[in-house]
Amino acid sequence: MGDNRKVPDVHTGQSSGRRARAQCAGSRGGVPGPRQPHLRSPQAQAHAYAARMYPRTRALPTRPAIALWKLLLPALLVLGLGGWAYRWVTRPVNPPLQPAARQGTVAGDWTTLQVFGPRAPGQSGHRRTLDWAQAHLTALGYRVTRQSFAATVREDLGAEVRAPGLTLRGQTLDGAQGGEQEGELVRIAPGAGAEQLQAQNLLGRLAVTTCPPGPWARLADAVVEAGGLGLAIVNDCARPPPLSRIDGTALPLLTVPARDGAALLARAGQRVTFRATTRERPATAANLIAARVGSTPDVLFGAHLDSVPLSPGANDNASGVLAVLELARRAAGTPLAERAWFVLFDDEEAGLNGSRLFVRAYSYPLRHTRAMLNLDMVGVAAEPLGVAAHEELRALVRRVSPATRLFEEAPSTRETFGRTLNVTGRSDHAAFKPLGVRTLFLHRGLDPNYHRAGDTVLDPRLVSGAADLAEGLARAVLAAPWTPREPCGITGRDCR
Repeated sequence: MGDNRKVPDVHTGQSSGRRARAQCAGSRGGVPGPRQPHLRSPQAQAHAYAARMYPRTRALPTRPAIALWKLLLPALLVLGLGGWAYRWVTRPVNPPLQPAARQGTVAGDWTTLQVFGPRAPGQSGHRRTLDWAQAHLTALGYRVTRQSFAATVREDLGAEVRAPGLTLRGQTLDGAQGGEQEGELVRIAPGAGAEQLQAQNLLGRLAVTTCPPGPWARLADAVVEAGGLGLAIVNDCARPPPLSRIDGTALPLLTVPARDGAALLARAGQRVTFRATTRERPATAANLIAARVGSTPDVLFGAHLDSVPLSPGANDNASGVLAVLELARRAAGTPLAERAWFVLFDDEEAGLNGSRLFVRAYSYPLRHTRAMLNLDMVGVAAEPLGVAAHEELRALVRRVSPATRLFEEAPSTRETFGRTLNVTGRSDHAAFKPLGVRTLFLHRGLDPNYHRAGDTVLDPRLVSGAADLAEGLARAVLAAPWTPREPCGITGRDCR
């Protein structure tokens, strides 16, 4: 049958020879090995069986676990270094000052700017002006922030006058919100003042007149002040009327063509209905804020860059834009550049919207602004250059330029039917007053082409003269002692 010593044991998987040797080893007092289960104690066999049937789910720890902080600390260090590197790479830096930019002149800038045409938001001239001015200021070494915001352009959908047996078509006055009112028609003098209108008792009635000698907005304001519910102007003007912008009321303010004037004037004393319809469409406007990185707005030079839709806006207010660019050019590379901001506001003609947004966004740095200098309509000598100054700065103006005309501003609000309304025809410095910022408003008065299509001419020498005065006033303000008044409240927006 052969040698049975090589036949494995069916119970232990060992050959007879190996089992014999294991038994000999056991008889010599050796410790039972893993292949000698029959020599183990019952408890050992039970443990061995349990180990085979129920293996451990994890290995027993052979050394202490790594402390969590040893893992987190390197990770935090890597993240911190990465964040610092990102901030360093993306930190704001000043663009290089290009020597050629400092060689510019007011006359040269005007040659470029006048090509763009009207600059109302949404017009091509508006977009081109923004791009050109931003590139100009960047070349002077300023970091320019474009503060974009949504604007609204009001479009005229037509106006009409209705009476029994009569319907006349017309247009809504520029900027008016429109509305519909019915009342007795009263004819007023084209140049009627407040006293005359009060004497005619316009309260709750509708007014009609022929071509006013001055801005139409002035007469419309007077009619509203007198309690009138609407105004119709017969456009029989010998020359194009001023493009006065009407704001602050939702009453029907309209114009009808000269051919319908006689029919409308004949209805004086009768009840008629005025209706003016407008539609608003969205547009994008943007303030341009030019400042050196790390600079403080100890003084702020500003001007609005937009115009009314139908006017090229040479004096109103390309002249102010050119003056601010000239001031930025003079300050470039000097200590004044580190203490001044240069801001071109947008959407001023629709209600100081750009300057109001700027004041809300930058209220904290403006707490330490010593003066805001606003330049508006400084390129035509309608009147001698004047300054409307904060009461604390009037003596400084007299000291810097004794011959300069000081004038008082009209109020920025009016009371109508028991409501306080903003008069949006004022200029951008008005937005800084509620914050307590002292203002200096440089202005040469209203010229005959104010808000007209004929506003195409300005004198670069007058613009440079306004920049001279603004620079002198700014340097005097910076040299004068001044203690900022801390605002009350946490945000500093409530009072000062």
